[in-house]
Amino acid sequence: MATKRINLSFSMDREDDARVYNILSAQKYKTDYVIKAVLSYIGERDKGFDKEIVKQAVKEAIAECGGITIENKGKENDSCIQHELPDDIFDMFDNL
Repeated sequence: MATKRINLSFSMDREDDARVYNILSAQKYKTDYVIKAVLSYIGERDKGFDKEIVKQAVKEAIAECGGITIENKGKENDSCIQHELPDDIFDMFDNL
């Protein structure tokens, strides 16, 4: 199994570079630390991205079916307009 190396350079004039350099310098197992940090960062970024897509899709689906109405306090329950959410929305959640 081959081992690959990557050289990193940090400009100590830049605050972020100096902070990261100090963090990495303090680590005993630098490679393991970088691997975990990068994978964690990518995983969180991807998770947030998917969440925003789902939120936007749900908003659009609710808007397309006329929104969600709240019971009007001044009217009787029978006179309120009630919108039903299409089954497609629930199917979408089942498929996630």
